[in-house]
Amino acid sequence: MNPNHLLTFSVAARLQSITQAADFLHLGQPAVSGQLKILQDFVGEPLYQRRGHKLELTPAGEGLLEYANRMDKNFKQAIEYVKSLKQVNVGRLRIVSTMTVASYYLPRVVVQLQTLYAGVQVFMETSNTAKIIEKMPDFDLGFIEGPVDEKDLPSNYEVIPWQDDEIVLVLPENHVLTKEYPDTVPLIVFTKHQVIWREAGSGARQALEKALLESGIIAPVNIEVTGVSGVKESVRAGLGIGFASSKALLNEKKGLVARRINFPKGLIWHLNIIAPKPIIQSRVARVFIDLCREKENR
Repeated sequence: MNPNHLLTFSVAARLQSITQAADFLHLGQPAVSGQLKILQDFVGEPLYQRRGHKLELTPAGEGLLEYANRMDKNFKQAIEYVKSLKQVNVGRLRIVSTMTVASYYLPRVVVQLQTLYAGVQVFMETSNTAKIIEKMPDFDLGFIEGPVDEKDLPSNYEVIPWQDDEIVLVLPENHVLTKEYPDTVPLIVFTKHQVIWREAGSGARQALEKALLESGIIAPVNIEVTGVSGVKESVRAGLGIGFASSKALLNEKKGLVARRINFPKGLIWHLNIIAPKPIIQSRVARVFIDLCREKENR
């Protein structure tokens, strides 16, 4: 059964005329008659009979019309939905992000999106960089820290460079290193003090391990926690020194302080967006990416 034939049947039954149905559908009358004949042959019994210039449905036609009208209604609703999508005032945006980006970069962008397009629903999940790459087929956009090999992504996704951030050392405000190094600490401190490490899939940890490796420094891993909050609270409790995005320390009023790492260049890491290739991006995803770039340029 061809769905188009059911839609044609719905229109013809409503107008009670093949001629008017043809005009309404912008088809030739023979085309409409042909579709109805094919549908009737498929059913195996008459769906209508002619009464002068009008069509009169048979019991079989009346029964089938219920389903045809339901399909016609759904089709019209689908058209209206697509029209509304073109105006980006409805739809869903599924985001997966690292905890750092979700906590300190995305909230303002999400608020701006929903202020401009109140009907858009945003669903956000947090994970580490490694797991985000695995999960991308289930999401519209991913926000990660550090580089990613596009070979590891589904073929219809790409990496969009976004902005740079800096990883800083996180210390209790009374720690000995705060006096010894008032501005910047060398990488060697990670071998002299107990370190609160992020989980293995963390982009921040990968960036720090890369810097240590390039400097020929081996730092032991004794304590490992999940997330930025875990690092900050462990440091606050006196378990050791930690590291996190500079953004994570911006609103700290007391208890913790930050120091730059690896003078003079600091420990810079790159934030990236994983997105479907432009040809298959949803309008909502494109708008969100544009808003992210606006924030970056301010």
